[in-house]
Amino acid sequence: MKELGTKSLFTKRLVLRRFKEEDIKPFYENYGSDKKINKYITWNPYSSYEDTKEFIKWNIDKYDDPFFFGWVIVYHDEIIGTISGFSFNLFNSSIELGYGISSRYWNNGLASEAGKEVVRFLFEEVGMHKIYASFEKENEASRKVLEHLDFVYEGTSRDAIVKEDGSYCDLVYYSILNDK
Repeated sequence: MKELGTKSLFTKRLVLRRFKEEDIKPFYENYGSDKKINKYITWNPYSSYEDTKEFIKWNIDKYDDPFFFGWVIVYHDEIIGTISGFSFNLFNSSIELGYGISSRYWNNGLASEAGKEVVRFLFEEVGMHKIYASFEKENEASRKVLEHLDFVYEGTSRDAIVKEDGSYCDLVYYSILNDK
């Protein structure tokens, strides 16, 4: 496996690049403060400017790690979301994919486009064997993104996470293998 870390990736419409400190304000305005996103994300939301600042600084601090993969998604020079590979397992050569796009850009194929490039990079350039992802059972849009990327259903983990309101929700798991 190659130790490449987060390097810039390009698609027809998107730039996937490392976070910079000057991204804090636009990332918060376009993504972190978007209540529609916070409904479905399975991690702690960036519900304040300070949370967003900490998240971006955490990413920046991790960029020296050759197995850290965290990108900001840029569309027409505007920051619209994030995509990352996390929970990296060197022994199994597997990694979890996570992504989120500002609700203003939903239903334009941008999450699928970013995901396709990250999957290509992780398989072809890094040499991963398996990429998996999870989403809340009610998040049909995320299911469609993963199916568009040729991920297959693996199972559902019941009451897998606790939401901010104290309720539990199921997580659905999909994965794709590097069959090359």
